[in-house]
Amino acid sequence: MGENGHQSSEYWSIDIAQENKSEEVLEAGPDCCIYRVPEYLRKINEAAYTPRLISIGPLHYGKFMGMENQKKRFWSEFWKRVNNAQKLEEFKIYIESQEQRIRDHYSVSSTLQSSKYVAMIQLDAVFIFEFFLRNYNDTDDFLLKSPSLCVSITADLLLLENQVPYSVLNHLYAVTFPGSPSFFRLSLSVFSNELKFNLLSLLIVEPNVKHFTDLLRHAFVMEVQPSESNRGGIFDVPTVTKLNESGLNFSGVKDKCYLDINLVKRKRGKWLPWFEVKWLPRFEVNELQIPRIKIYDETEGLFRNMMALEQFHYPTKTHMCNYVDLLDNLIDTVKDVDLLVEKEIIVNCVGDNKVIAKMFNRLGTHIILSDSPYYDIVKRMKAHYKYPWNHSKATLRSAYFSNLWTGTATVAAAFLLILTATQTVYSIMQD
Repeated sequence: MGENGHQSSEYWSIDIAQENKSEEVLEAGPDCCIYRVPEYLRKINEAAYTPRLISIGPLHYGKFMGMENQKKRFWSEFWKRVNNAQKLEEFKIYIESQEQRIRDHYSVSSTLQSSKYVAMIQLDAVFIFEFFLRNYNDTDDFLLKSPSLCVSITADLLLLENQVPYSVLNHLYAVTFPGSPSFFRLSLSVFSNELKFNLLSLLIVEPNVKHFTDLLRHAFVMEVQPSESNRGGIFDVPTVTKLNESGLNFSGVKDKCYLDINLVKRKRGKWLPWFEVKWLPRFEVNELQIPRIKIYDETEGLFRNMMALEQFHYPTKTHMCNYVDLLDNLIDTVKDVDLLVEKEIIVNCVGDNKVIAKMFNRLGTHIILSDSPYYDIVKRMKAHYKYPWNHSKATLRSAYFSNLWTGTATVAAAFLLILTATQTVYSIMQD
């Protein structure tokens, strides 16, 4: 052991060139939660499941030599920060004691011998801690000076194949830094900052999660699901454009669980709000309320990894898959995305609405769904769309009351027509 409790560089002379063979675990145990994405999903978008800059855990171990050197630099800096040789020893002892349990978290087994496996987990855990702390404290570091590097590393840390168990990270961080902030709050802060999803407002209470991919899914799902009743498969859903033409309103909702989509009856004001006739009743319209979501370059990858996790770990609770399936049904062409952007449901941060349409149109390929919690909502939307009077009302509003000027002209013309008719009747009666 070196000065200030640092382990010598020889300790990290891990033979990266050694082949890290792995094979599928035929009968995964109860701890298994980190999966290799199968080829039939991977071939749709290989890049979405593959780390770009850094490997974490055994599945992609040894692929990024440059970042292995960066991990060693962070290792040295981290233990300077801690400055406690006893904690370093406890760190290693804990991982050694948990080695088999850590291995059991993966759907593939690694041939790395014990000492190298433990060293790998140690190095990866310390890299995550140091990266999070520097990001959280806004430390002046060359990695943090490059926004693209930070975003790429953060996105890599959320890939399903690029994980170490959250319970291991949480324990190691808690015993190393017994004060605040907690590892949970630290994680949310970093992911929210780099990926522009406001996870801090979505996850108020720390959930029991398996790893970072699972943490992200919990932020989207929030354990608050749509009604469990009237579930089933959804199909033949009219697109956003068609529903809008039938008079269905759309509105974006801020700071809510992304999956909390609702179809509500909302009282609508007069077509001409300045034209008050007290005896005319206010009428109701159907409105589909969808939580607002920002779409970035990384969004497809994040969605795909959460969906892949559900396919293998939550097959009866495919909430993210059902959410994407509903949006895929609602979005067919770029015109549908245009309308959702106009209604502030989608915030386009990729520049081209065609990209978003294409993304949703292929996200659900080869995905198996549990019964959709949106079955009842879709059933009511389809009933609204099939009712002819809704189309007539929508056409009337569009043609004669689309804005202040056409509405004013319509009312004026109608008023003039009534006056003319009244005058005609009065003239006839006079004769």
